[in-house]
Amino acid sequence: MGTNDASRLASRVISDGLVVLENVFDQEYCDKYKKILDDILSSRIDSNSYCGNNENQVLDNYFLDNHSLLNLIYQDITDKVMRLLIDDDYVLISPSARNRRILDIKQFGKPTSGHGWHTDSRFIQSGKGLNPSLCYMTIICIEDFGADNGATHYIPKSHSLYKRPEDRDADLEFEIISAKKGSLVIFDTALWHRVGPVSSKSRWGVFNTYGPWFMKPYHRFYDMFNQEESSKFPQIIRQLLHFNSITPLDHNERMATLRRVGL
Repeated sequence: MGTNDASRLASRVISDGLVVLENVFDQEYCDKYKKILDDILSSRIDSNSYCGNNENQVLDNYFLDNHSLLNLIYQDITDKVMRLLIDDDYVLISPSARNRRILDIKQFGKPTSGHGWHTDSRFIQSGKGLNPSLCYMTIICIEDFGADNGATHYIPKSHSLYKRPEDRDADLEFEIISAKKGSLVIFDTALWHRVGPVSSKSRWGVFNTYGPWFMKPYHRFYDMFNQEESSKFPQIIRQLLHFNSITPLDHNERMATLRRVGL
C-alpha cells in the first residue's frame, strides 16, 4: 500500500469515523489464527484464567499464550495509517481477541465490556472528549462479521460529537459493521458503538487499540516477557509494546521517557 492510499484511508477515518478494508488477510491466515484462538480459549477456561463468559469470550493479551500472535498487532497497512492518525511513535494500548457467541460448555461467568452505547475515547473535565481522538482501533475479522453473529453496532458520524452517550440503552438508529472474513476495520474510538446480540455462531475478531507513546497501556506489556525473549523482537514490536517509552527509574537513568529508534 502506497502513501497516497494510506492518506486516503486516514482521511476517511477522520471524516466518517470508520473504514472497512476487504481481503487484507487470506483464508489460510484466518483459519490458522482461528484454531490458535480456539485452543487458547480452551486452555484459559481449563486453567480458570479470565476469558469472559459463555456469551462473550475475551482473550486479553492473546499473544501471551502463543508468541506467534504478536504478528496480529502489526500490519503494514495499519502501521502506515496509524502513523498518519497518531504519529511515528504510536503504541499499542489494548489488545484482545473476542468472540460473541453462546458456548454450551463448562460454565464461566466474568463480566465483559462492550455492552450498551459507549466510546473507547478519552475524556477530561467530567466528560469533555479530547479532540481530535487520541486512540484508534482496528478489528481483524478472523471470521465473517454480520447481523447474525453479534457484529458491532455503531452510530454513523457520532465520533464528531466528542462526548459519551447519555443513555447506554438508548434506542438509536445504527448501522452494523458487516465485514467478510479477512477484512480489516479501522475506526475512531470516539465513535459510539456496542456489541451486537449474542448468537451460537462463532465470530472471532482481534481488536487492537493504538494511541500516542505517552498513553499508559492497559497492562504492563514489557513485564510479560523476559529480557532474552524481548531482545529478539523486531524494533516495531518493541515500540508497540512500549519498550521505547518505559518511564526511567529516575533522573540518573535518563531524562527522556521516549527513546526513538537509533537514539
